[in-house]
Amino acid sequence: MKNIQITSEKIQINESCYIFDNGSILSVDINIASWIEVNYCFIGKKNEEKASYHRHVTIAKDSIFHGTSIVIDSLDLWIISEIIGDNAKSNLDILALATDNMQISVEGVAKVASPYRQVFTRVDQMNILIWKGSRVRWVPKLEINTDDIEGGHSCRIHRLGGESLFYLTSRGLSEKNAETLLLNSEILRHLKTIEPRERENTCHEIHMRLAW
Repeated sequence: MKNIQITSEKIQINESCYIFDNGSILSVDINIASWIEVNYCFIGKKNEEKASYHRHVTIAKDSIFHGTSIVIDSLDLWIISEIIGDNAKSNLDILALATDNMQISVEGVAKVASPYRQVFTRVDQMNILIWKGSRVRWVPKLEINTDDIEGGHSCRIHRLGGESLFYLTSRGLSEKNAETLLLNSEILRHLKTIEPRERENTCHEIHMRLAW
């Protein structure tokens, strides 16, 4: 599939593709045409000051939208995934990695404004608190005007650790290496919407930015 970069505030997508969004533009509208599949990933660029991003994605009939985001800096992020046709599917999966004193606010909205038929929409967020002093605000919303739908939303907040960390350290890994392995698993899961050849390099870049 073709790889597309976000270069303007309004993007029309007419073919199946990967979209990588590095946050170079604060507000973007993405319109997805019918009968295509789009893989979208947002990873905001590093800013000296807290930035605010707004993304509005519309999905026409019989199209599929797979959206992920990895938030690794203090920012405000609004992502609206709106279905505008029958048989459309949307799945939005957000990962927030909060390091020391980080302030993150994310609002994910799954929207179906008209009574379209046989649609699926879901929005989920995983928040991992890596250091103390970090704060994450998450507001999942469903705005649904149809009965012919499957989907839902979820939000989880936790620190690295628990049974998985205990299992790995009991098998000989140091605590630091075990934490890195667990974090890699979540990061790579949320990079499934970028080109496969770019996933390992992007994961490494995220670790460098975290500097934990």
